[in-house]
Amino acid sequence: MAKGQSPALSPETAERYRNVVRLRMAGLTFDEIAQQLGYASRSGAKEAYDTALSNWGRESVEQMRTVEGERLNELWRRTFTRLVNADPDDVREFNALAQTAVRISSARSSLFGLDAPKQIELSGQDGSPIQVDMAHLLVERIKEMADIDLSSVIEVGDESVSG
Repeated sequence: MAKGQSPALSPETAERYRNVVRLRMAGLTFDEIAQQLGYASRSGAKEAYDTALSNWGRESVEQMRTVEGERLNELWRRTFTRLVNADPDDVREFNALAQTAVRISSARSSLFGLDAPKQIELSGQDGSPIQVDMAHLLVERIKEMADIDLSSVIEVGDESVSG
């Protein structure tokens, strides 16, 4: 065997690995996979899964997105069919199905990036840039205050102070 190659798998072992991956993709836990395929424990099923992925490589994000999209599409079809055929007088069932449909739709939007972030543009007075440099703002305020005739605005008691 050449360096870096994995040993050849028997057809039975390869089939078992494929089944582990298939069941995991179907959403089974490693405990359930171990029980169904005859592994001694959860860790045996997990080790088989990890070995299978390392031998055949990990699914690309796009492949995983496709599989998950198909799952969501199937849930949508089943839910929407039930929603269309629901008794309109059974408010509880109708609301439950409608909420499920909204959650499925939300999951699909998230999976496929349809919920793009909203872009908000902020600007200062009259469309100018927002000033965030406090030193600049303080200097401008001090200049404004220097131009004020203080004698007309300072009052002592009831009398105005004049210069």
